[in-house]
Amino acid sequence: MVSKFYQKHSANLLIACIAALPVLTWYGEQLPSNNDIETWLPRNTQIRTDYDEFVRTFGADEVILVAFQKPFPNAERLNSLSMRLHGLKGVASCWTRQQVIEMMLANDVDAHTADERLVHLLSAPAGDLETLMVVLNDTALHSRQQLLDNIRSQIAYCDLNEAIVAGAPVVASQLDMLGSRENSQALFGLTLFICGVLLYLNIGCWKTSLGLMALNVLSIQATLSVMHLADQQMNFILSSLPVMVMVFTTAASIHFIGQYTCHAVHADGLSRAMKAVLRPSLFAALTTMIGLLSLAWSDVGPIPAFGRGAAVGTVVSFLVGIGLTPCVLTVLKYRPPVAGSGKSRLERFGMLLLNHPLRFLAPLLMITVACSFGLRNLRSLIDPLEFLPGNDPVLQDTLQVKQSLTSPTSIEAVIDFGGTDSSFVSRLKAVQKIEDSLMAHPNVCHTLSLADFFPARLDETELSVNKLMSSSGSSASSGLIADGSRLWRISIRLHEDSPKELRATLQSLMARQIDHKITFTGLGPLLEKAQGDIFEGFWKSFTSAFLLISVVMILALRSLTAGIIAMVPNLTPILLVFGLLGWCDYPIDIGIMMTASIALGLAVDGTFHFLFSYQDCLRATKCRYRAVRRALMHTGMPIICSAIISGTGLLALGLSPFRPTMRFGVLMFCLLLTALIGDLILLPAFLALGTRRKRLIASRHTIPISQKKLAA
Repeated sequence: MVSKFYQKHSANLLIACIAALPVLTWYGEQLPSNNDIETWLPRNTQIRTDYDEFVRTFGADEVILVAFQKPFPNAERLNSLSMRLHGLKGVASCWTRQQVIEMMLANDVDAHTADERLVHLLSAPAGDLETLMVVLNDTALHSRQQLLDNIRSQIAYCDLNEAIVAGAPVVASQLDMLGSRENSQALFGLTLFICGVLLYLNIGCWKTSLGLMALNVLSIQATLSVMHLADQQMNFILSSLPVMVMVFTTAASIHFIGQYTCHAVHADGLSRAMKAVLRPSLFAALTTMIGLLSLAWSDVGPIPAFGRGAAVGTVVSFLVGIGLTPCVLTVLKYRPPVAGSGKSRLERFGMLLLNHPLRFLAPLLMITVACSFGLRNLRSLIDPLEFLPGNDPVLQDTLQVKQSLTSPTSIEAVIDFGGTDSSFVSRLKAVQKIEDSLMAHPNVCHTLSLADFFPARLDETELSVNKLMSSSGSSASSGLIADGSRLWRISIRLHEDSPKELRATLQSLMARQIDHKITFTGLGPLLEKAQGDIFEGFWKSFTSAFLLISVVMILALRSLTAGIIAMVPNLTPILLVFGLLGWCDYPIDIGIMMTASIALGLAVDGTFHFLFSYQDCLRATKCRYRAVRRALMHTGMPIICSAIISGTGLLALGLSPFRPTMRFGVLMFCLLLTALIGDLILLPAFLALGTRRKRLIASRHTIPISQKKLAA
């Protein structure tokens, strides 16, 4: 019946798909992008609430440094540049080091003290950098790239092209460019070409290969259109989604073609192939979706978004790969090639495995157990600078400023004088005292508050109200107090801002005895919180995926014992790859964090195909030996080809200049290849234990009770 349906309707279905493809492409390509740094920060936490309140109170927490090496430009040109930058849309204020010093001098701060207060902020300790500080307003947060283009244009106008432009907005803008869809088009084209070539080498027909690659494009554009319809947005991580959808669709097509190759000699070959592939593919798609949706445990916005988008892609890939591949085979009159040497080598390997399963099981299990101990050493890392390629000019400029001047990461301390009936000067003195306490920490290199614009010793009678108000409202000191003079801000810069040092410094500062209510916030604490969220989300998503997939496996196989046995080999790639990462002390970043749950769902794909084939044969022959051998011969080559083609397609992501995408692609390649060990070595070896004797008495059709459970 299935064969007759496709013989009658295949051409019409493909024509409809061809007609729909331009519409889907047009609509899918309009999917908006959002790479704002705020989307990467933890949500629904007190520290995020404090940060949002801080931004609403004091304005945007973003600064751009324009630095110059010796010989420095003269003061006139620097002042001219400062004035031009201050007039740009998106800039709240801009000042040079000399302008800030003059403001301090006007408040009776002596020249030496003024110079010292700007070290590690606007001047380097070695005196080898002269800087301008550009503070952004809320408008700039939605157009960082445009503002940076305008800043560079003004720098060029002032003939200061040797300037170094650094800061968090510069890094965010560069990441936006590297992770943009336009930048990933070439990478996607390369992946499509590689998969097409490998698909041709597998099925031996270039027309069918092109037809299947066209199905991949259809799946991708349909997925993007559904996401657009659901009001989703693209981001850095989702730029790799088209490759994932292509992998899912290709895997489904390969499994169908593998079954069709076995049944092509029959008149109803398509029906037999569909019957053999539909059930395992359906369960495989379900487990893949579980692995992807488990990413919702993460509190880092783009990761759950990727899970949702890829889950949509899984459904679309299943419908296209299983539903439309027969159309392509029918219309193009595909005929499977004669079995080559690859199948004979697989048969020889299968016989060796069946006759000597312990020779494979013992060393592989020992290696897996040894690697698994490395999981204890896993740690997380989220550092925007780590996302950039090593030769990126923005990275090099930022590191130079970081080493010579100051860290781009800050901790913001907000002091609340609410409920106290104190004068402006008394609050100023209190802030000075708090600053002294904070500066006593060995990792704090600089603090900045409104108090730094006044002398260390203050007498309320010496300062006029006009001077106090003019200083507190000046452009250089704006954003340092709010709500009259109730809230005061101290911006803290660190010598070492690695996640470990930042966490230790923050805990030490919070433990200090301070008489006033103080809240620590800023991008630094948020990034530190994200470290823990990534690690916690990694384990939560993987654990939930493993448990849910185990339940699906048990229900699909209708046996608790069989389900547990089947899940053991699927842990192998996770234990091997992530255990080695732990032994090598390689940190888990945003890209790596997603791979474990996704790889688990994909690895189970091959397991379902193998076990359903094994069960069908076991019911027919009552012989485990023959069942394992037949399952290996029927599903082995499709599983191998699917892993190689899918893994190689994902490996192409290793060429991405965006490091999380690069690491995601490389690690997925490693996980998919090591999944072959579980699907085609460990699982058959487990099932083959004790089968030689059973093969000799197979004619009696008796099998142990435990194996009947596995067959159930």
